[in-house]
Amino acid sequence: MEKRHDDILNARLEAVMTAGVTHVLWDELYLWYGVQKIAARTIRDLIERWEEISHGTYGRLMQIPGAGGIFLAAEKNIEPVVDPKA
Repeated sequence: MEKRHDDILNARLEAVMTAGVTHVLWDELYLWYGVQKIAARTIRDLIERWEEISHGTYGRLMQIPGAGGIFLAAEKNIEPVVDPKA
């Protein structure tokens, strides 16, 4: 991974901590990792980066598919939609 891509990815993961969520396009991941398929190695790297950046404070890195990529969020920041009738 090129240094500039490394910096962008780390900034996106920091955005999960500060803004609660970030969006990463599939095409960005392919470009940054220099791959044609997102495989287990790429996912492991994302998880390792998240653990290093977050120091375990925000829980697991969660993904929500959508809009040509994935939304990344911290487990700690995700809550169910509450039924107002409940």
